[in-house]
Amino acid sequence: MPKKIFTLIIFILALQPFVAWSKTPNKKQKDAITTRYQTIDEEAEYAEFELQTSEEIYDPLEKMNRKIFIFNDYFDRYFFEHVAKFYRKGVPQGARMSIRNFLLNLSLPISAVNSLLQGNVDNTLSTFSNFLINSTIGLGGLFDVAGDKGIRYRVEDFGQTLGHYRNGSGAYLVLPFLGPSSVRDLGGLIVDKSVNPFELNFLEVGGKTDLINNNVRLGLAGASAVDKRESLIDIIDSIKADSFDPYATYRSAYLQKRQTDIKF
Repeated sequence: MPKKIFTLIIFILALQPFVAWSKTPNKKQKDAITTRYQTIDEEAEYAEFELQTSEEIYDPLEKMNRKIFIFNDYFDRYFFEHVAKFYRKGVPQGARMSIRNFLLNLSLPISAVNSLLQGNVDNTLSTFSNFLINSTIGLGGLFDVAGDKGIRYRVEDFGQTLGHYRNGSGAYLVLPFLGPSSVRDLGGLIVDKSVNPFELNFLEVGGKTDLINNNVRLGLAGASAVDKRESLIDIIDSIKADSFDPYATYRSAYLQKRQTDIKF
């Protein structure tokens, strides 16, 4: 375990020169954006941010990113979009919401740790309370009992934690299958998945890497991907229909959303 932790620390430190390889925005974000608490409506999030461009865009790998974007678009257009629409049509809304609550609940322990790393004790306690209540009374998170009681929280990840400590986003990236990201957020994603027993769990949280069966782990990853794509059906269809340059629209929406996630 100590060796794995040491390796992870070395990875994060090695990432910093690439994170610094960015034009740090000097413009302040608009004050009109309100604090966002627990949100599982991805469509509403992207609709809100897609036209805001207060963050200076740094995309030195645009040529490569656009090629990956085209690949992702073909994969989505001819396969994944149809899976998501079949899921929306075949599964009642109430059942889809319960599945979304369940998947979100699994991510809350990592979110609570990131809130603690950022020094946000209130959000840490709120996040952990949601996880505890929904995991028990809410039957494993299928029902958002804590939310119904007014216990609100913000989802945090390690990319946001790095941003909290003024690490710039670095170069904008488009990842195969995963879509928009950045050098900083890719590093954060790897760290989060490395310590999550429901995902890669490279650090063997729980004592062994097979704490969760690999088939279960793959099933959760697939369900999460389909759920997220289903939540974005309408906004992605709108971008495809109305945007002159969908690549630029996705890029602006992603960077603005991440900037706001970190600020609040």
